[in-house]
Amino acid sequence: MKAYLDDFGRVQVCLSRNYYNGVAGGFYLTGEDGTCSDCIIRGVEEHDREIRYDLTIPAVVHFGQNYTIHETHGKEVPLQIRHIVRTAEFDRQFTYHGDDLGAVYHKDYTNFALWAPTAVHVYLRLIDHRGQVTLYPMTRGEKGVFRVKVEGDLKHVLYVYLIERDGLMIESIDPYGLSSDANCRHSAVIDTSEIERIEDRGVTGVMNSAADAVIYECSVRDMTSSRETGTSTNGKFLSLSEPGTSWKLNPTGLDYLADLGITHVQFQPVMDFLTIDEDHPDRGYNWGYDPEQFFTLEGSYSTKPSDPYSRCIEFRKMVSALHKKGLRVTLDVVFNHMYDVGKSPFDRIVPYYYFRYNENGWMSNGSFCGNDLDSTRPMMRKLYLDVIRTHMKLYNIDGFRFDLMGILDVDTMNEIYRLARTIKPDVLIYGEGWDMPTALPEDRKARIYNQHRMPGIGHFNDTFRDIAKGRTGDDSKYDKGYLTGNLGMAFDMCSALSGNSKQDPYFRRFDTPVQSVNALETHDNATAWDKMHMCCAEEPRDIRKKRQKLMIAATLTAQGIPFLHQGMEFCGTKQDNTNSYNSGDVINQMNWDRMILNYDVVEYTRRMISIRRQYPAFRFNTAQQIDTQVHFSLADGYVVLYDMDCTDSANDSSGIRVIFNPSLNEHRFHFEEEYQIIADENGLPIEGLRAEVVVPQCSCLILSKPLKTG
Repeated sequence: MKAYLDDFGRVQVCLSRNYYNGVAGGFYLTGEDGTCSDCIIRGVEEHDREIRYDLTIPAVVHFGQNYTIHETHGKEVPLQIRHIVRTAEFDRQFTYHGDDLGAVYHKDYTNFALWAPTAVHVYLRLIDHRGQVTLYPMTRGEKGVFRVKVEGDLKHVLYVYLIERDGLMIESIDPYGLSSDANCRHSAVIDTSEIERIEDRGVTGVMNSAADAVIYECSVRDMTSSRETGTSTNGKFLSLSEPGTSWKLNPTGLDYLADLGITHVQFQPVMDFLTIDEDHPDRGYNWGYDPEQFFTLEGSYSTKPSDPYSRCIEFRKMVSALHKKGLRVTLDVVFNHMYDVGKSPFDRIVPYYYFRYNENGWMSNGSFCGNDLDSTRPMMRKLYLDVIRTHMKLYNIDGFRFDLMGILDVDTMNEIYRLARTIKPDVLIYGEGWDMPTALPEDRKARIYNQHRMPGIGHFNDTFRDIAKGRTGDDSKYDKGYLTGNLGMAFDMCSALSGNSKQDPYFRRFDTPVQSVNALETHDNATAWDKMHMCCAEEPRDIRKKRQKLMIAATLTAQGIPFLHQGMEFCGTKQDNTNSYNSGDVINQMNWDRMILNYDVVEYTRRMISIRRQYPAFRFNTAQQIDTQVHFSLADGYVVLYDMDCTDSANDSSGIRVIFNPSLNEHRFHFEEEYQIIADENGLPIEGLRAEVVVPQCSCLILSKPLKTG
């Protein structure tokens, strides 16, 4: 027999047919305060293995004490608190707005606060540096927050909570813990002044528009895991803090990122994830989309995983080093699910509250990872906001990319955006707005189709990706896009180049171009180069290399926010592995020899980035600009002419014309006006003005129309 409190005054009892065939004579409720009340059976459901009884309990259940349900044949079980935690009345009684959850350190004392409204008792267990264990009872206070103040300097103390609930005693780490020892056995008290001693003034100046960003995605581990990187450590936060490294006289690591000309480095998850043994990180590999904690950083990226301060200090050093190079830092956050529900502090402390359930009471699985976190719950939303605030203020983070953002709700994402903007006005907030099958009404999902309700938040534009490169799934690997040879998609490419923000007859998907994050390659699926192994298999390598440059040019000249994945700039390969999340360093690490082999593509990428950042015509930020200043035409039905009217005195330009020719033939154009070629097929400028230009096969030209004088 099991008994669940599902609403105020409502209990469900599940009685096995192995016990009196599941037939109950009646039920009554007792409390540890001595109360005893009869329960009224108001409904019965018969199932093969059990009978479920829907009970009304006339007594008021007080949170913070134990109750027992008795069946008249003599069976008794603890009353477990279940779906009542998802009611509006529960939210009214217990939503907490304070800013003191977790362990707040002071030199002479530390305050501990844990939101656990369904708990009967909570104890704090401290472990000092000598291994001595001390247990402290915590006091229940307003809104179900348990507190205790422990005297003394606890700077290097570890701790866990012991929570008595539902007739059980459960051990849990702190969901607000700022750090942990290795493999998150314990949370750690952190003196944040030790972290803040690492000087970090950020990047000077404020971006005027998200379109000014050039994002480069990479993994902390992958960027330096190769011994050829030349760093004193490999695959660590500190590895990317080290300037002056090179391979065969070419910069690697930190200097390589700085030399590309990008503005933002987006790291794949750095918040604590589960599937790497932090004591032996070289024995496993994972990208980190298996979250375990949100405030705590991943220990395998630290040189001393067992030291809770090491990961914090070393991460701040890495961010500071990138900032000193003029690079902003964005973090890939996985707020949509937990890797192990039962091990997560959310389920251990307040079961049924933090996770999303469907109308039948089953756990939602829109993430396809077995569970969805419920961003609509007030304390889940509060935790997300507190995580964003902490990482921006403690580590000076400049933006966030949300994994499977479509599982989160619109209101939560807007609150995150508003909060982040108060800290940094030019913060980047963007994510995967895919329409995930989570148990949330369609109009509440933070998906692309609701972009009009989330102004300022960017979405990965899969239309841009699929039109330009071809669809990416394993079942679509032979599908070509416009730039990989499907010339019939030329008109669709026009829409994509506008950031899908231009009105009819073009496909308009976004209210503004800065809501379109234009990525032809990310960590997911095959690399662009590997896809061409399939969809362009009949073409020689030199043609595919030209197409690689075309894709880079399209990414960096399209309206919206350009996004590059590590290695795309040197025709990166994962040896045709389309899901390399756990495939090891050999597949995923930066291949510096390949960078040298395809150095012409690296140089081309640098030039395209430089041109984008130099000419404002590529960085419009309103739909009105797109509608009035961006124009398209087709030559021979498949060569795209992409024109931007933009008076630009700094560059002596009244407009830009980009010509894309993905065909295997060269195309000659004669214009009525003269242009300067600011980038030929190699990304190089050509002196002088000309009205006639030749666009070689599988290439693009970028032309500038000079300002008229006199």
